[in-house]
Amino acid sequence: MQPYPSWSIVLDSKDANRIAAAVLVAALALGGSWGAGYLAVPAAAPARPAFVLPTPVSAPASPATAAPHSIADAVAHADPKAGQALAERMCAMCHSFAKDGPAVIGPALYGVVGTHIGDLPGYEFSPALAAHKAESWTDDSLSAWLQSPSAFAAGTRMAFPGVSDENDRAAIIAFLRSLSDGGK
Repeated sequence: MQPYPSWSIVLDSKDANRIAAAVLVAALALGGSWGAGYLAVPAAAPARPAFVLPTPVSAPASPATAAPHSIADAVAHADPKAGQALAERMCAMCHSFAKDGPAVIGPALYGVVGTHIGDLPGYEFSPALAAHKAESWTDDSLSAWLQSPSAFAAGTRMAFPGVSDENDRAAIIAFLRSLSDGGK
């Protein structure tokens, strides 16, 4: 009679050592290749975008709507909830709207209205945007930025084509204005 059933697997210490050595070598090879890959391909952001998105072309204004008005008037009549929906669709993939939110790809936007352009703690802005540090984010500057970031600050790292519709820009600005401790 055999001491073990015919279907059982019996390992002696040599077999167990071989299996443990194979697992260890595989883990070291995986870790080594991951480390070599990390060194070969650094995770640094590129100095400039690989491609530039074209700026949107807006339709010429009809004579009935050609009456000039300021963006501040449009913001005063804009719906912040509509702006929130637009911002969540267009901006949330790169920006956080939460108070003390993290910088995702772009800086957190809570409380950005009224601050100096390109001067938020904890985020390194492109030289193109940092050149505007003396200015503040007002309704007019936010509208110009949202309309075409590349026209506002040529060379910016923000690869966003812009929002051509003034009412959409006004709604987004109204939403951004609501993101503050004062909540205007």
